[in-house]
Amino acid sequence: MRIAPIRSATMATVAAVALAAATLAVMAPSARASSGPRVGRQPAECLQGRLQVAIEQGGGLAGQVPATFGYTFLVVNIGATACTLRGYPYEVIFSAANGGHVKVDVAHRASQLYAQPRPARVVLRPGGLASFGLSYRYGVAPSSRAPREPASCHAKLLDFRLPAAYSHMFSYEFPVRFDACVARRLVDVTPVEVGAQPQP
Repeated sequence: MRIAPIRSATMATVAAVALAAATLAVMAPSARASSGPRVGRQPAECLQGRLQVAIEQGGGLAGQVPATFGYTFLVVNIGATACTLRGYPYEVIFSAANGGHVKVDVAHRASQLYAQPRPARVVLRPGGLASFGLSYRYGVAPSSRAPREPASCHAKLLDFRLPAAYSHMFSYEFPVRFDACVARRLVDVTPVEVGAQPQP
C-alpha cells in the first residue's frame, strides 16, 4: 500500500521544518549532517517515518540545447536521535493526471545542475539536513506548433522511496511538471548527500 505523507497541502509545514532545521544548523554546527559520527558507536539506519522531505525547484538552463531542468529535495531528520542514510532514492515513479504511470528510465549521471558523486554514508543528527537532486534534459524546446503529445507523456506527480529502514511502508509524493517524451523518458538521480544542496 502506498501512503504519501507529503502532499501539497502540507508543503508549508515541510518548508517550515526545513527552514527551522537550516537555522538550527547555522546556529549549532554540531546539529548538521556530517560524513561520519564524531564519538560513540555508529548511529543506526534512519527510519523513513522519521524523515521529512521537502521539494524545491532546482532551476534550469533553458537558454541552452539541450536544456536541463531539475528538482532539489531536502531530507530532514525529525527524530530524536542521529541516524544514517546511504545510497539512491529508488522506485522513482512518475504519474499522469489520470493516475497512469509515465514510463521513464532512471540513470545516475552528472548533469549541468548536479554532480554525481559516489554514494557515501550520511549521518543525520536531529534536525540535520541531507539532499539529493533529480534532473532531466529537453533535447528540443517544446513548440506550440508540435503535434499534441499523448497524456502518457505528461507527468503531474512524482513518488519515490528513500534508502532508509521500513521504506517499503510508504512513498513520498510531490506535484511536478515533467514532459517525459521531450526528455526522451530519461531522468538522472543523485545519491543522498550531506547538506541542503547536492553538489553542483
